[in-house]
Amino acid sequence: MRKYVIIGMLVFGICGFTVAQESKNEHSNFKVGLEGMLGMSFADNFFSVNIGGPTLMLRVAQEIKVGVGAFPSVYVKESKSGARLGVGPRVDVKNFVLFSSFFHFDRADFWQGSIGIGYKFHGKK
Repeated sequence: MRKYVIIGMLVFGICGFTVAQESKNEHSNFKVGLEGMLGMSFADNFFSVNIGGPTLMLRVAQEIKVGVGAFPSVYVKESKSGARLGVGPRVDVKNFVLFSSFFHFDRADFWQGSIGIGYKFHGKK
C-alpha cells in the first residue's frame, strides 16, 4: 500500500507541475495563480523530497515572497520511508525557495523539523 501512496504522490506532483499557470490582471495588484515547487529538506537522520502544496504568501518586494505552506513529502527517517504532510514557513526569492518543514509522527508523538531548499515552477507571465 505504501508503494501506491508514494507513486500516487509523485504522479500528482508531476501533473501539478505541467498544469502550473498564473493568472494576471493588468489593472490590479491582486493576483491568484498556481505554482509548483520541488524541494529537499534535511535534518539529523532525516531526509525528505517535498512537493509544494497550498501556500499563503505575502509579497514583500518585487522578487521576494514570504508565507506558510503545506508540503506533501516522501521521507526517509532512520532507514524507514513513508509519506507525510509537512507544514511550515517558506521564503521565495525569484524561482528559489528556502523553507522549514515540520512533520508529526503519531506513534512517538514527535514533531520532526527540517530545513530545505527548492525550485519553483510556474506558468509564463
